Amino acid sequence: MSGILDPAVSPDDTTATRAPSGGAERRRGGTLGTAGWVATAVVVLAVVAAVAPGVLGGAHPLAVHPDEALLPPSGARPFGTDESGRDVLARVVAGTRASLVVGVAATLVGAVTGVLLGLVAALGGRVLDAVVGRVTEVAFALPLLLVALVVIAVTGPGPVPAVLAVGFATAPGYARIVRGLVRTARESQVVETAVLLGRSPARIVVRHVLPAALWPVVAVGTLGVGQAVVWASALSYLGVGTPPPAPEWGAMLADGRTYLQTAPWMSTFPGLAIVVLATAVTVLGRALRRRGDAR
Repeated sequence: MSGILDPAVSPDDTTATRAPSGGAERRRGGTLGTAGWVATAVVVLAVVAAVAPGVLGGAHPLAVHPDEALLPPSGARPFGTDESGRDVLARVVAGTRASLVVGVAATLVGAVTGVLLGLVAALGGRVLDAVVGRVTEVAFALPLLLVALVVIAVTGPGPVPAVLAVGFATAPGYARIVRGLVRTARESQVVETAVLLGRSPARIVVRHVLPAALWPVVAVGTLGVGQAVVWASALSYLGVGTPPPAPEWGAMLADGRTYLQTAPWMSTFPGLAIVVLATAVTVLGRALRRRGDAR
């Protein structure tokens, strides 16, 4: 404001002063940044743990040693042992696969369902728009965990129902985003030109409408993976997710409740794993969204 109002500064000088700062801002937005790279390293480590848990975990996660039950963290057992003598580090590392797979799969289910609902609402006319809008409003009014538990009650417990439960519970958020983006793209000059040229509706949607919504959905979906990991762990904590004795972070938290006073490490390390992975995925998703906005 001062540059515009100051008579000593000409418009040319103002432009020259602002251009480098704008370019620097775009360059900063075009990189992941320190936090983004740290988050990427954590996510890569989680992928390695999910694909090859033996590389990081060492011991077998299901190996029972009653004589070594409830040992505190030490050099031999960095995360200690649980009530059955199982190595907590090995179980935390092996549990990465269940949490990551459920998180990614649930996000895909939610994103695909939300994209379809958003397209129907934006392109299907007023009646369909109103129906989808009321459905998403009702879903938003309900707690996500309650919606997931309703789906679990219908389908039964297990990892696949957990994926469907979390996916369907998060779908309304994607539907609302896609609906707005598609309605905006439909009113753009590019789409109007394609209509005047006689392009088919299917071709217009595929070539001009969907690409406008693709990157925002990918960015939000990356953020959604972290949320899905937390909710999948919550379902396992309640006993309706991955069944025991398979290692899963939420189930490990539930098992450690009884031993919070005598063996707090049983719950501390799985809880930290949930927090670290969910935070890393969220930070990475925000960095990717900023990079996409900078483009």
